[in-house]
Amino acid sequence: MRYSPISSNSVRSCASARRSRARAVFAPFAALLVSACASIYATDALACTPAPLPPGAQGEDLCYGPAEWDEPTLNGRRLQQAFDFYRAPTSAPAPLVIWAHPNGSSKRLVPDGELYKALVLPALAAGFSFASIEFRHPVTNEAEADSPTNPGVPHRDIARAIQFIRANANALGIDKRNVFFVGGSRGTLTLWTALQDDMAIPDSADPVARQSTRVNAVFGVNAQTTYDGVEFADSFLVPADRPVAKAAWRLEHPKYAQFGSAILSVSAGPQPDPPVMLRYDQPFVGRLITLAELDGMSEVHYPDFGLALCAAYLQAFGASSRCSADSDPRYTHAAGAYAGYIAFFKAHLYRPQTLPLAAQRVAQPQTVKLSEGMRSQRAFSQGGSPQERAMNVAEAGNSASGRVR
Repeated sequence: MRYSPISSNSVRSCASARRSRARAVFAPFAALLVSACASIYATDALACTPAPLPPGAQGEDLCYGPAEWDEPTLNGRRLQQAFDFYRAPTSAPAPLVIWAHPNGSSKRLVPDGELYKALVLPALAAGFSFASIEFRHPVTNEAEADSPTNPGVPHRDIARAIQFIRANANALGIDKRNVFFVGGSRGTLTLWTALQDDMAIPDSADPVARQSTRVNAVFGVNAQTTYDGVEFADSFLVPADRPVAKAAWRLEHPKYAQFGSAILSVSAGPQPDPPVMLRYDQPFVGRLITLAELDGMSEVHYPDFGLALCAAYLQAFGASSRCSADSDPRYTHAAGAYAGYIAFFKAHLYRPQTLPLAAQRVAQPQTVKLSEGMRSQRAFSQGGSPQERAMNVAEAGNSASGRVR
């Protein structure tokens, strides 16, 4: 079972393609590390039954849905659709950050841990409440059904979580007009979710389903902007290596057509997509690569994922400041990777005394001077074919720390 788009290991033979399933799906941790951590997660999750929350609700394991599953990246630990909620120290409705974790970890954030310090403390200090959610992923958990009525891969856990939280906004003390996504690796399923049309069903008998799934902005670290290995091959691999890569991907993931693509979801239409900031801990590549080259890279955190998404934003919106992608080695650690994420969210708060939220989202940004990273992203968006776009990137030049914004 794999979470990575494509690797040359998966195309050498059918046997090696099957063996590759043993690697942790989109997880940067080796199997030995997962096994070593298994004792930490020895206790199975309790049954989770979602219900309206009481006023003042906070703490761990608040249920947003009934699904439970055995998580392959945590040595089969039983997980459930739940979230941990950290309430902002304010009596007024607070903006909300929703965090989605990487593979190999869970929603639990240890108070003295690096992620807690980088994510929760800055949010609370700025007056934001914070929710850390447990969720299934369409590739990692492809064997699971989305719901009893939908046999497809599990795409909508994050959407259901935000709907449940909005339905309980009064009990949680949050301002449901100001909700933001932040995620790392697997957790950047938040990005795909944010770029879908609103999943609310206004006339539903279920008050949770009536809630919006849209957010003000998204911050992602090492984001996968497509889960489709066929699209990955067409966008990032040299033409000669594409057929064998696609064949291996289709063999390994028969449900691949359901996995989804943030790149292909970008829209400036009636529901314009929110601003996005992406960070990668590896330098941008800016050209087509071979499978052999991909084998030496962190394919699951391939940095040009970010360039491709920002190119799609540029094509849709005609402006480059709505999507930014940055690469730098300091993003290897949480303190560097998430530094300033709350400041980014503050810039996209809805304020009633200004424009309506929809108007704020479509307001045209001011003209900005092109950086090397921006020229690279613009070059990526040009040309009719993926290989032409990548060649344009190479010609434009690329900077390992250059911003696309």
